[in-house]
Amino acid sequence: MAVHTGGNEAKKASSDVAKGLEPQLLLAKGARVMLTANLWTKGGLVNGLIGTVHDILFKNQGLPSLPAAVFVKFDAYEGPTITSTEGDHVVPIVPIKRSWEGKSGTICSRQQVPLCLAWAITVHKSQGLTLSKAKIDIGSKEFAAGLTFVVASRIRSLSDIYFRQFTFDRLQRIKNSSRLQERKAEEKRLTSRIAR
Repeated sequence: MAVHTGGNEAKKASSDVAKGLEPQLLLAKGARVMLTANLWTKGGLVNGLIGTVHDILFKNQGLPSLPAAVFVKFDAYEGPTITSTEGDHVVPIVPIKRSWEGKSGTICSRQQVPLCLAWAITVHKSQGLTLSKAKIDIGSKEFAAGLTFVVASRIRSLSDIYFRQFTFDRLQRIKNSSRLQERKAEEKRLTSRIAR
């Protein structure tokens, strides 16, 4: 449970408004999570880092309360870690506090562990990530030109991508879309200018 100041306005604020902090976060050992804040950019503890909850430490107040720390085994982190009794290399993620001005002018704040569940993520959230494996559902239509390429390019090897079944018509619509035709025409125009 997050700790709020600013009344209901703070409690009801989305994680976007609260700068990456969820209003409620239901975690358990083994849950897939994503870091939602840049905690140590130079060391690699950055927004978008994905891992698995190894353990959760609570102070004396027990459940449901804000954890003192959530120990996460991150998939692609090579910085300093703590070695668990099982031999896993984990990072303690502690609650942070974010403040903002609410619509009514009230100063609001939320204290929360900067994590969100990450069993699945959107294409937009995957931008900038490099994933070891992925199961991809590209849906029935292209939300914006190039999104299918964006998601497919997040994975290191084609053998580590599994696409949920889609029809050939889905690819034809991408090929015939006006946005792709405009892009191809612009690329052709630019290439001809460079060749001069």
